[in-house]
Amino acid sequence: MKKINWGTGIFIFYTFFATTLFYQVYKSTQYDHSLVVENYYEKDLAYQSTLDKLNNSNALETPLQINYYDILQLVELAFPKEMKNITGSILFYRASDKKADVLLPIEVGMDNCVDVFIRTLKPGFWKIEVDWVGDGTPYLDRTMIVVPDYIPDELISEVLD
Repeated sequence: MKKINWGTGIFIFYTFFATTLFYQVYKSTQYDHSLVVENYYEKDLAYQSTLDKLNNSNALETPLQINYYDILQLVELAFPKEMKNITGSILFYRASDKKADVLLPIEVGMDNCVDVFIRTLKPGFWKIEVDWVGDGTPYLDRTMIVVPDYIPDELISEVLD
């Protein structure tokens, strides 16, 4: 068995070091460094209005109910029955991938409820942000859900029957 001399050892070390360095530079160019939210600074400056909306939501006698049914993959928004003229938007926000975010308009039914089927959302953690106006007063409600990785169609059909 032949021993490695110090010159060969230094060559192997620097070759390994350079290869590792180039690999890390390559991997860093593949990462998306953009901000999670567009217009980050404008949103930060307007945060007082967000706090006001959250305080308005907390002051409601009957708050907005956000119910998530994972087997049906359905999010149900139950607005207060006494509210009229409800408008706004529902944001499904995924912190790990801004391209997966979904923004939907609020279309309230006769019973002041909105049903949103979320079968197309990727599995994982999602933040639901409901920015709405009822009777001229702005409100904001937030909650977190976990969309499961897989739900068998047989289980869904059992629940629906």
